[in-house]
Amino acid sequence: MVSKDKEKVKKLLLILTLMGCQDDYMTLERRIIDSDSKVPLYFYAEPEQAGLDTWRPVFTYYIYSVDEGEFAAFFHAYVINGDNEILWQGIQPITIRGGEKIWGEYVADAEFSPFMIPDITPMAYVSVSYE
Repeated sequence: MVSKDKEKVKKLLLILTLMGCQDDYMTLERRIIDSDSKVPLYFYAEPEQAGLDTWRPVFTYYIYSVDEGEFAAFFHAYVINGDNEILWQGIQPITIRGGEKIWGEYVADAEFSPFMIPDITPMAYVSVSYE
């Protein structure tokens, strides 16, 4: 009898936990990317020589929006290291037009040592204002 009660309590806790979960925000920058402004994004980053013995990341992105109209948006790029620390971040304003692929490139203004390349992960997202 006790195990049935425990099982019921576990199920109830699971249901309450799942009910409390929402997909309103995807990032730590609250209200930048919310569930109403998700935009499909493909990007890659490549190192480019910046100085004599330094490199900088060059982000190339493709964006497509199914929503009709023209929207102000921002391409957010950042670089993290193996300790999950943000080493650099930058923002580029862009314009998104519904039904069109947007291709763009964002060259970082930061320079890194070549020895850091294996420990660095480029990250990116797009925020959109539908107002």
